[in-house]
Amino acid sequence: MRFIVNFREGESPTTDLYPHAVLVQDNWDDYGYKSTFHVTLLMSATDKIDLGTIKIIEADRESGFTKMPRRVFTQLSEGHGSLGGDIDYYETLYKLGPNVFQPFLQGLRDIAFSEDARAAVEDSDGFRVSLLRFGGAERTIVDATRLLRAQTLPIRRRSRGFRVNFRTRVADSAKSFAVSFDFRRRANLPNRINALIGYNGTGKTRLLSNLAIVASGYGYQTKEDVLGRAAGRFTDGSPPFKTVVVVSYSAFDTFVIPGRTDVEKQRLEDEGEIFGYVYCGLRERAEVDGPRGEQIYRLKTPVETQSEFLQAIERVRIADRSGQLLEILRPLFRDPSFERIGLTQLFSNQEERELAELFNGLSSGHKVVLKIVTELTAHISGSNPTLVLIDEPETHLHPPLLAAFLKSVRICLETFDGYAVIATHSPVVLQETPARFVRVLRRAGDRNMVLAPEIETFAENIGVITQEVFNLGDGSTDWHSTLRDLAENTELEEIEEMFERPLGFAARSYVLSVRDEIED
Repeated sequence: MRFIVNFREGESPTTDLYPHAVLVQDNWDDYGYKSTFHVTLLMSATDKIDLGTIKIIEADRESGFTKMPRRVFTQLSEGHGSLGGDIDYYETLYKLGPNVFQPFLQGLRDIAFSEDARAAVEDSDGFRVSLLRFGGAERTIVDATRLLRAQTLPIRRRSRGFRVNFRTRVADSAKSFAVSFDFRRRANLPNRINALIGYNGTGKTRLLSNLAIVASGYGYQTKEDVLGRAAGRFTDGSPPFKTVVVVSYSAFDTFVIPGRTDVEKQRLEDEGEIFGYVYCGLRERAEVDGPRGEQIYRLKTPVETQSEFLQAIERVRIADRSGQLLEILRPLFRDPSFERIGLTQLFSNQEERELAELFNGLSSGHKVVLKIVTELTAHISGSNPTLVLIDEPETHLHPPLLAAFLKSVRICLETFDGYAVIATHSPVVLQETPARFVRVLRRAGDRNMVLAPEIETFAENIGVITQEVFNLGDGSTDWHSTLRDLAENTELEEIEEMFERPLGFAARSYVLSVRDEIED
């Protein structure tokens, strides 16, 4: 197999001999390493196969572009190592037969194909910082090695689920702790959403932010942060996620916002993601830095939010997912507040202007759920498991709409093999989630603990869930103090006359218990 490189600067070699592969040098920067190439395989002058991206590193290189031959070559020198961007790269090559894929992978010293090639580079910083930077890279090595040693293409089956074991810290001064998210199937229980709940200040959003960085490989500040695993690490092996979709409609979230450099901005414009990392939210990077050179952010305008929705609709159409989106949205359409709007127009009216007017006329809550579900359908992988991280979806939603939103998200995850972690304060989310998939985050000083609920949360009374998670039975709420003041001097019957209605069971019980204390 012959290879040529199209360099960004200087002359590039050419060849009229077939087959050959063209490696186009990319300007993408992995914390100083520029190792990305786009590969096209030419079997003849008219038969071209787009293989996607690969990364090629050198064991002794500490930064800059990977040094490549400026001539036609059939074999990279020792010290080089390459890895394809995803399993599709290897499957496409595999289907061309061993006479093609063996010399191709051998010539590029692919680390999934050659143990010698991997041994030559795996102790280098570039191996961790560049080759394995983005989500799914370690899983790609495992799957590609298995494929290349097999006799036939593997049959892709839906996973019965898995556990994600993660260790992190949610403050610089805090101790690290472990959290496990369980996505394993249990009969027909809904298993694709794990809920993370806790008091304000326990670090839920920071935990999700760290999980996004480690799962995607995007968002570290420096090479040292990558090598030092500053955001945390997976234990017991890496999960199979190739795409990470972050959803947050808070003005105060800490998620990494893509678009730091001109190269990133161009990639976002072309593909809508950064090597599988997608952010859907309110915040945007500002065009100017702060007074001390720090990155500052701004909130997106209504026009920008509308534009993003229309772009997501277009991505759905291009991916031929409009039918799936309609099915995913059906639980929302049945919500009374949505029924009054008549959102089936979304599919009967194809003109962008009409869609823009429809979206512009929605309430803020309706815009949020419609935009989230549409963007999720547009960006979720479908060919590889996707990790979806949603921060406090209840912020703009009334409880029935939140329940309908969760059902739509579950349908989307089931349709496209996605798995979600939702950070929340809402007992409604827990009411829709079996307790085995709920994690309660506590914090005491510099220590965090992750606990399981002591009750079954699924379909439980909202008040019971709230009391279980937030200890609202301890007298800390305002109604406790109000009723205690009244009960110390007033009989139950007189108190109920003040309210003009009979008190509920909890209130009556509390008043009677206070009266009993006084009488004793």
